[in-house]
Amino acid sequence: MADQDPTDQNGQESKRPREDDDKEAAEVAPPPGIDASESDDDAESDVSELADESAVEPDQSGEKTSDESGEKTSDESGEKTSDETKDSDSDDVDWEAMAESKTRVDNFTSGQYLSATTEEYKGLAEAVSRAAEEEWEMQAVAATLPGVESGLVGFEDVSGKVTDSEESYEAVEQAASSDLTMRIASGLTIFGLFLGSLVLGGWWFTAFVILVMVVAVGELYANLRTKDYRPIALFGIVGVILMGVGAHSGGAAAIGGWAALVAVATVLLFSLTPRKSPVENLSVTVLGFAWVGMLSFAILVANGPHPVAYILFVVLLIAFNDIGSFFVGRAFGRRKMAPKVSPNKTIEGFIGGLIVVGVVASILVTFPPWDPIGLAKGLAAAAVVGLFAPLGDLVESMVKRSIGVKDMGSVLPGHGGMLDRIDGFLFAVPAIYFLFRAFELL
Repeated sequence: MADQDPTDQNGQESKRPREDDDKEAAEVAPPPGIDASESDDDAESDVSELADESAVEPDQSGEKTSDESGEKTSDESGEKTSDETKDSDSDDVDWEAMAESKTRVDNFTSGQYLSATTEEYKGLAEAVSRAAEEEWEMQAVAATLPGVESGLVGFEDVSGKVTDSEESYEAVEQAASSDLTMRIASGLTIFGLFLGSLVLGGWWFTAFVILVMVVAVGELYANLRTKDYRPIALFGIVGVILMGVGAHSGGAAAIGGWAALVAVATVLLFSLTPRKSPVENLSVTVLGFAWVGMLSFAILVANGPHPVAYILFVVLLIAFNDIGSFFVGRAFGRRKMAPKVSPNKTIEGFIGGLIVVGVVASILVTFPPWDPIGLAKGLAAAAVVGLFAPLGDLVESMVKRSIGVKDMGSVLPGHGGMLDRIDGFLFAVPAIYFLFRAFELL
C-alpha cells in the first residue's frame, strides 16, 4: 500500500503553518555579541525590502506568495507539482538581490566573536601552565571514615594503588647496604693481597698473578661450557701457570715459548683423539690461556728496578682511565663507540678517559717514587693506557655478548668475576712493558 500524500481531501496541497517556521527561526540563537531582538528586526526588515524590490503579485489560483514559493512539499511516492507553478515561483524571487543584500550578521567580525566567547576564559592557559610548573608533594589527608571515627587516608585509599610497606623499603635498603658492604669487603681483600704480595716481591707477587690468571681462565671455560663448547680446561690452566713461571724466570721470550708449546700440545690432543666439534673447542681452549696469560707481563714489570712504584703507576693509570671514561661518558656521552659490542661505551667517554689519565700521570710523576719516569714518559704511558685499556674492555664485552652472560663469575661479590676486573690490564700491561723497555726504564 503506497504512502499517503500530505494533501487534504480536495486534493489541495497542505501547507505547513507559518508558526512552525517562525518557531524554528526563533530557536536559532544569534551569534555572541548581537542582541536577539535586534537580529530578528534586522532580518525582518531585510526580507521586507527584498519583497518590495521583487514586486511579487499573487496568482489567481491563490497559490503561495514569493517568499513561500521556495518551499517544496512532495510526497514519498515521487509526485511533482505542475511545471507552471515552478516557473512562476522561480520568476517571482530575485535570488541575486537576496545574495547581494547586507545584514548585521555580515558586519560581525571574528574579533567580536572571540571577545564575546573567550572573555570568561581569559588567563586560563596561563593558570594551567603555572600549575604544571609547580611541584606538588603527595601527602595523606585527615578524613572521617564511616564507622571508624576519623583517621588518615593515604593515596592508595583514593587511587586504589597499593604502595610498598615500610618494611619492604627497609628490606631493599638493607639489601643494598649489604651489597655495598660485600663490594667494599671483596675489593679491600683483593687489593690487600695484591699490595702485600707486591711489597714482598719475588715469587710472592708471581704467585699472586698466577692465582689471578688461574681463576680468570677457569671462569672463561665455565661460561663457554654453558654454550655447549668443550674446552680442555686442564691445558688452559697449565698454560697460564707455565706462562707465569716463565715470565719470572725467563723473561718475555719464555712467555711466548710456553704459550706456543701448550698450543701445539692442544692441537695434538684434538688431532689424535676423536672429540665433538674439534675446531671450535680447540680454538676456545687456546683463546683462554693465550688471552688471560698476557697478564704475565705484570711479572716482568715487577722484576724491574722499581717494582712497587712501576706496578702502582700502571694500576693507578688504568683505574683512573676507567673512572674518567665512566663519569665523562655518563655526563656527556652521545656517540656510541661500539654499539653492537658495548652499547654503554661512548667516544666522549673514551676521550674523557684519555684526558683524566693524562692529568693523573702528570701529577704522579711529581712525587719521588715516580720521579725516574718523568713527565714526558709519564704522558706517553698515559696515552698507551688510554688506548689499550678500553680495548681490553671491548674484547671482554665481545666475548661475554657472544656467550650471553653479564658477568664472567661471582668470585668477587659486588664486582663480578675475576676476568671482569682484569680485562683492562690484559692489553695495557704488555703495552706498558714494551714502552718501558723502549724508554730503558726496565
